[in-house]
Amino acid sequence: MASLMQMSVRAPLARAQPARRQRSVVVRAATALPAEVKTVTPVGDRVFVKTEEAEATTVGGILLPSSAQKRPTQGTVQSAGGAKGVKSGDKVVYSKYAGTELELQGDTFVLLKEDDVIGTLSGGEDISKLQPLQDRVLIEVMQAASATTGGLLLTEGSKDKPTMGKVVAVGPGRAPEEEDKPTVAPKVEVGATVLYQKYSGTEFEGPDDKQYIVVRDMDIMAALA
Repeated sequence: MASLMQMSVRAPLARAQPARRQRSVVVRAATALPAEVKTVTPVGDRVFVKTEEAEATTVGGILLPSSAQKRPTQGTVQSAGGAKGVKSGDKVVYSKYAGTELELQGDTFVLLKEDDVIGTLSGGEDISKLQPLQDRVLIEVMQAASATTGGLLLTEGSKDKPTMGKVVAVGPGRAPEEEDKPTVAPKVEVGATVLYQKYSGTEFEGPDDKQYIVVRDMDIMAALA
């Protein structure tokens, strides 16, 4: 009888575990143009730029894999289309991830809107010599405070990101949409100390580890004196 009265014990149902999503890495590759294509002529205000080679090694000579190489943001204008601020032969700096990359006859190019061109470089790699375009302003960033008001030393990670700096160069202004309207020049002058919006602009590293940023005129909040 004991065996008949034994109660069956049901094992608890296993809970389904949610599937883990695998992170996908998106790699932007240049669009290879057919071999019969010899030239690319930009339409409208677009510019056709031959990009510089990506940095294949670190300063110490370590070979970088393709995924770790810095995407170039400088190049030489091959054709300026209807752009007004740049011309063929100009060396330009442009916004990261802007434009469409193309591969033509074994070389890499990028097709950009003129508005994505940050400025021009007149020889060399010194970003402090950049001439901003349109309503952009080149600023040498002030160094972050290395200690609190109480004298405590700050680590690099705990330092506040500076949003102040000295104006190094000013663009000519943004061209108006209507031809009969005048160009509106930026409201700051070279040498002025300014306060700009946090997380705005494009950052660069110049000689002697100096930090620079290029912002739009509308991102400058105040002049300091």
